[in-house]
Amino acid sequence: MVSSISNRRAPLPTLTVLYDGDCGFCSWCASILARLDRRRRLRLVALAGATLPDQPPLDQLVESIHAVDAEGRWWAGTDAWLEIFRRVPALRPLSSVAQLPLARPLFDLVYRLVARNRRPLSRLLGLTACIRRR
Repeated sequence: MVSSISNRRAPLPTLTVLYDGDCGFCSWCASILARLDRRRRLRLVALAGATLPDQPPLDQLVESIHAVDAEGRWWAGTDAWLEIFRRVPALRPLSSVAQLPLARPLFDLVYRLVARNRRPLSRLLGLTACIRRR
């Protein structure tokens, strides 16, 4: 009897993504991720009421996107986005691009610019404005 070996990779476990549900831009990004994540590898959770093991304080969480995997590994900011890209097949090419020389600093720059300007971006896109927590 001949056994067949599958070339398929084992599915990655679910990644919990924490985003600012009070921010129109962040919620808009989460809704896009939900549509792209056809294999349901992401668990999108708004910060309000989120309680996860080893969760950083809310004031740190609201500053950038955060993600945690089933093993308890945490990512923040650009690192979180790169982990999301790696897990969602439709976004995986961006993960590959990030491996190119000089790409990572560019990803970091774009992330910082977007994170700092999410309130104006929300207004520009006609989304619910971010609620300031300070």
